[in-house]
Amino acid sequence: MKTVRLLFWCGLAYGILLLVVRGALPTESSPTLLLVAIPLVVIAVIIARDLARRSTTPVVSPAIHSHASILKEDPVQFLTGQIRVASVASDSYFENIVRARLKELLISKVSLETGSDRDMVRRALSDPREGPRLLHDELLYSILYGAVPTSGSERMRKTKEATELIGEWKG
Repeated sequence: MKTVRLLFWCGLAYGILLLVVRGALPTESSPTLLLVAIPLVVIAVIIARDLARRSTTPVVSPAIHSHASILKEDPVQFLTGQIRVASVASDSYFENIVRARLKELLISKVSLETGSDRDMVRRALSDPREGPRLLHDELLYSILYGAVPTSGSERMRKTKEATELIGEWKG
């Protein structure tokens, strides 16, 4: 819209210039080529400068990867990263993130295999007497509901062992 206004004012100035020059020249003479060509070239230059000043060059912005996009791209890679962090993180991180996720996987599998309600399975597994009886596997129960391993290598080993036992578990 600004270019149209600029074009209007340039045309108006050109018209006034033409009237002034025509008024100063005798009526028998025809307008010279310079009187027509130079103002048109000036208007074209003004419009080109205006458009060039307002134009922008595209900026290539670097792609930003957030943790949410990593989770959407590859959940296995995200979980692997969490397990790797758990090997050096605090006991509470290992308990609240990695073990909680493994417990949820086990609850889902037991619920599907036995046809029981997830909440009932969750309550049964949290009970130290009923949980091992439901699983029929003391080792798996002790890994997920026992004491937190202290060393990072032990945590990694227990996590690997738990995923294998959950995968093999049949009710």
